[in-house]
Amino acid sequence: MRYIWRGGVFDLALGQIDRALEINPSDAESFFDAGCHPGVGRQKPRRLCRGLKAPFASIGPMPERPFLLGTAYYFIGRYSASVEAMDHALAGSLGRNTQVTGRSVLAAAYAQLDRRPDAERERSAAMRIAPFLDAERFASQFGTQTAHDHMLEGLKKAGFH
Repeated sequence: MRYIWRGGVFDLALGQIDRALEINPSDAESFFDAGCHPGVGRQKPRRLCRGLKAPFASIGPMPERPFLLGTAYYFIGRYSASVEAMDHALAGSLGRNTQVTGRSVLAAAYAQLDRRPDAERERSAAMRIAPFLDAERFASQFGTQTAHDHMLEGLKKAGFH
């Protein structure tokens, strides 16, 4: 993944991601990078995601991994799986920015599931941490127009402005 952070050498990064997923197809970070990283995202995780079983058993106690997996699940439309992963992640010790992002993604996933009270609870929690959170700006971090639009749709359904 170092190639992504070195000026966006995406072809080399994708090669590294593919190799990591060959070795461990349930690696949450590589799974996320293959599907959700700005500039790298593509459709391959749809196949990988269908085969994942009990994803939290293999990722250990680190809350960043279920956070990444929850985000990836959101983007492939597996909102219930996204909620489960994010709930697991948010039970851990995440930093402020990751809490804001996790609660926002969780609110969007709940909204996509038409679970309005849950979406509102998570939106309120995110806004308590970051009172000036802007849905458009938040969604813009996900790189592709498709990812941006998908996240913005969920955020707006959850009541973000």
